[in-house]
Amino acid sequence: MRIAVDDEGAGIPPEEAERVFERFYRTDGGRAARDGGSGLGLAIARSIADAHGGTLRAERRTPRGCRMVLELPR
Repeated sequence: MRIAVDDEGAGIPPEEAERVFERFYRTDGGRAARDGGSGLGLAIARSIADAHGGTLRAERRTPRGCRMVLELPR
């Protein structure tokens, strides 16, 4: 099964596409946690995907935004 979720935000720089899945990592270090989360959500989501034998990855969208792709085995 494949689930993809798109947004039209600022996107994730290609060099940070893997790092966004690290606990407490945030692409915009200048923002306060009150403005955008703690940096745990994607780490938890990937951990759940891994536990079920699946994958979770970030893809770049053009002209802007990001696509999160979750793939799970049958």
